[in-house]
Amino acid sequence: MKFEDIVLWSKKEIEKFRKDNPDGIVIIWWATATGKSRLSVELAKFFDVEIISSDSRQIFKKMNIGTDKVSKDILDKIPHHQINIVNPDENYTAWQWQKDAKRQIKEIQSRWKLPMIVWWTGLYIDTIYKNFDMPEIWPDPKFRADMEEKEKKEPWYVYKELKKIDPEEAEKLHPNSTRYIIRALEIFHKSGKTKTESFREQEVDQPILMIGIWRDKEETNKLINSRIGEMIDNWLIEEVKWLLDEWYSPTLQSIWGIGYKEVVWYLQWKYDIDEMENLLNKNTQHLAKKQRTWFRRYIFDWEKHPKKDVYYKVWELG
Repeated sequence: MKFEDIVLWSKKEIEKFRKDNPDGIVIIWWATATGKSRLSVELAKFFDVEIISSDSRQIFKKMNIGTDKVSKDILDKIPHHQINIVNPDENYTAWQWQKDAKRQIKEIQSRWKLPMIVWWTGLYIDTIYKNFDMPEIWPDPKFRADMEEKEKKEPWYVYKELKKIDPEEAEKLHPNSTRYIIRALEIFHKSGKTKTESFREQEVDQPILMIGIWRDKEETNKLINSRIGEMIDNWLIEEVKWLLDEWYSPTLQSIWGIGYKEVVWYLQWKYDIDEMENLLNKNTQHLAKKQRTWFRRYIFDWEKHPKKDVYYKVWELG
C-alpha cells in the first residue's frame, strides 16, 4: 500500500472510531523509519490533533539531531507534548511519562481535540495500552549511583541481583540493559515489590485505536542508512561535541543512547568516521529489530485476544 493510501484509510478509520468513541485516543506505532511521524502530521490536516510523543529520547532538551525530532515548523503548527521536557542530565521514568501523558490526554480532550500518541518507545506506549497500575516511585540518585558503581566493579552485578529477586523481569532484559535493570531494582528497593508484581495490567481508561505501520525490513534498513547520513550532514557530530563541551558526561542515560554514544567513540578516536557511521547503522538496525519484536505483541493481541475497548488496524507500507 502506498503512503497516500495509508493516510486516507487511516483517516476513514479515525472518523469511524471517533463517531463511536468521542472520548477515544489514537496510538500510531511500529519501528523507527516506518513513517509514523509523517503519518501523524498528515492526519493532523484532517483532525484537530495534539500529539503526545512516546519517544524516550525526545524528552531531552538540547538533543535534536540524534533523536530525529520533528522540525520547528511542525512543532509550531501542531501542538506536541513530551518533547524537550528534561535536561540531558535528569532522570525520567516510565511512571512519570504515564502520569504526564494521562494528564495531557485529559487536557487535550477538554479542548475538544484528538489525543494522538506517536513514536516508538514500547514501554511508554504500554503504560497506556496495558494501563499498568504502576507504583509512585521517584528516581533515587543515591541508589542509582551505588548500583552503577557496583556494576563498574563487577560487570553484570545488577543483572545477577535482579535474577535473584525478579527472575521473570530479568528474563525480559539483556544483561547489558543496565539502566532498565537498575530501575527494576529501584522499584523493589523502594516498594518491597518486584516490577513484575507492581506492573499489573488493567483495562484501558478510554477507547484506543491502535494504528500500526509495517514496512519491509530491507526497505527499513535502507531508510535508516539514509537517515543517518542526513543526521551526520546536519551536524550530528557538532551537536555531540557541544553537549560534551557543556560538561554533560558521555555516560549519562541520554548520551549513552544510539546516535550519541557512537559519535562519542569517534570523538575519542576509537573509530574513524566511516567506522562510526557503519556502527551507527548497525546499532540502529538492531534497535529496529527489537522494536519489531516488541510491537508484534500488539499483532498477537489483535489476532488472539484483543483487549476490551481497543481497536486494531495494521497497514503494510510498500
